[in-house]
Formats: sequence, structure tokens, C-alpha cells
Amino acid sequence: MPINTFKEDEKTKDTIKIHTLKRLFSYLLEYKLKICIVLTLMVIIIGVSIINPLLIKIAIDNCIENKDFKGLIHIAIMGIIINSISMICIKYRIIIMSKVSNEILVTIRQELYTHIQKLSFEFYDNRPVGKILARVIGDVNSLKDVLNNSVITVIPDFITICAVAVIMLVLNVRLAIASLFMLPFLMVSMYMIQRISHKRWQIFRNKNSNLNAFTHESFSGIRVVQSFTAEEQMKDSFDDLLKEQRGAFMSAVR
Repeated sequence: MPINTFKEDEKTKDTIKIHTLKRLFSYLLEYKLKICIVLTLMVIIIGVSIINPLLIKIAIDNCIENKDFKGLIHIAIMGIIINSISMICIKYRIIIMSKVSNEILVTIRQELYTHIQKLSFEFYDNRPVGKILARVIGDVNSLKDVLNNSVITVIPDFITICAVAVIMLVLNVRLAIASLFMLPFLMVSMYMIQRISHKRWQIFRNKNSNLNAFTHESFSGIRVVQSFTAEEQMKDSFDDLLKEQRGAFMSAVR
């Protein structure tokens, strides 16, 4: 029986997120060509997303106001063409980035398995097998979301916001300032929510790890459980762990 049983939450060490992201992004250096292709596709997609409002502005201010139906049709055709190109770029961006993320995950898992083989017996004595499996499988899978969200979502969204802010300032300074007035308060609010959310997701991962450890020990030692007729006791323990996991998940999602 491990010293750190399934009932105990694992102690996690907080690290600086920038250092973690640097270590994670270091794996991207081996895929420079593919990342450059993804960035090029993102530039095209961002350009189209910025051009669309300008086309609508031109259509309303010039074509509709002056009843220029030919010009309106030309703008509509241009919009269809550039948005079709954008959709194709989005498709290939997702495909390329998904392949890169999967290849990086394979590399990380290979390094992790190699590292696990070098750990001492004390490490395995202090942890149930289920908790180790939860970390190896669950935590590594979450890295894929970090890679996809950071490269595919965060970077283009940030560039789009900056570009839109510049265009707004060029068109109408006073209206742009009024629109961006709440942005600092939104950033502070998101920062506070992120800190609380991070802690709650850590709690959920611990509860999920406890449940996996209990499930693995229960099934691997099913003959012992049946020998002592402890099925009802194990059922009650499973229900308690399941309630803790569900409660932690609901708290994190909120």
C-alpha cells in the first residue's frame, strides 16, 4: 500500500508560468517550417477578419447611400472570395497545427516514460499507480490544448485586437477611446478570474487523480476486496470520491 493513498491530495509546486511556456515552446523549434506556414496562414486570416468590417463600411457609406448596386455587387463578390480563401486557410492551419501538437505530445511522452524509469523505488512506494497514470495521461493531454490555444487562438486574437484598435483610432479618436475605456477593467477582472480558476482546476486534477488511484487499486485488488466482502465499503468510498471530483469540477467550471 502506498504511503500517499488515494484519499490524500497530492502537493503541487507552483512554478512561474513563463518558464513553463518557454519549456513547452522549445519543442516548437524543431518544426520551424510548419510553424512559419501556420503563421503565414494566420496573417491571411487576420487580414480578412480586419477587411470584412471595412467592406461593410464602404458598402453602407458609399454603395447603399448612393444606390450604387453594381458597386455593392462587386463588394459582395470580393467578400465571398476573400472569406472563401480565409476558410481554406483556417482548415489547413488547424490540420498542420494538430499534426505538430500530436508529434510534440509523442516526444513529451517518450521523454516522460524515460524519466519515470529512472525514478527511485521510494517514488513508487509513495504514490498509487492510478495517480501516476493520471499525471502521465491527463496532464500531458492538457499540454495539447495549451499549444493549440496559444498558437491558434491567443496570438491571432491579440493581433486582431491591436489592429482593430488602431483602425478605430484612425477613424474616430473620441469614439475609439470611449469604446476602449473599459478594457483595463476587463484585463484586471480576467486576471483575478484566471488566478481563482487556476487554483480550482488544480484541485479538480487532484480529485481526479485520487479517483483514478482508487479505481486502479480496486480493480487490481478485486480478489482481496471480494475475500473480505468489502464491496459495499468500496462502493461508499467510490461514491465519496466521485462526489468530490464532481464538486471540484463544477467549482472550476463556474
